[in-house]
Amino acid sequence: MNRKFIPNNPIGGIILKKSIKGTIAAALLLSSLSIGSSAMASSPDTVVSHVTGNKVQDLVDSEKISENVFTPMEVKKLVNNKKVKGTQGSATFDIPSGYGWVKVYVKNEGTTDITVSVTDPSGSQLMYDTIKPGGAFDEISSSAWGTGKHTVGVSTSGDDMAGYIAVKVAQHENELQ
Repeated sequence: MNRKFIPNNPIGGIILKKSIKGTIAAALLLSSLSIGSSAMASSPDTVVSHVTGNKVQDLVDSEKISENVFTPMEVKKLVNNKKVKGTQGSATFDIPSGYGWVKVYVKNEGTTDITVSVTDPSGSQLMYDTIKPGGAFDEISSSAWGTGKHTVGVSTSGDDMAGYIAVKVAQHENELQ
């Protein structure tokens, strides 16, 4: 084994030439592997996927990869623009499990005030308001409601009503914004 004495060397003055050559060779090999792997990660063959609604799309060529992977932020419309007329009306909706957030919309297209009252299955009032002609009641529940049949009741003490009721439910409040 070749040994070389180096005066003033802090590790004792003797260095093994073969071990230095081996260490340098190993460092060069590892650095070349590192450069190669980072170059491969940024190559144009890398596939980047993007989730849009319930579809996953490849960003390179926008081909559809898969449908119905999951349905994030799903909103269900339980009452779809039910017309109201006469002096009283209602729409009943059943909140399914996992969908406690509710948005109630009532549009007054008539010439008289409409009173809106939303109740839970036990009859407790959850929302209440009066809508002027041409106005709308557009409210999101202040907390998640329980499952079961709820009712939107509308009435007037004057002329016949004209308008409609819509109700949506969601898993999270921000889905109804």
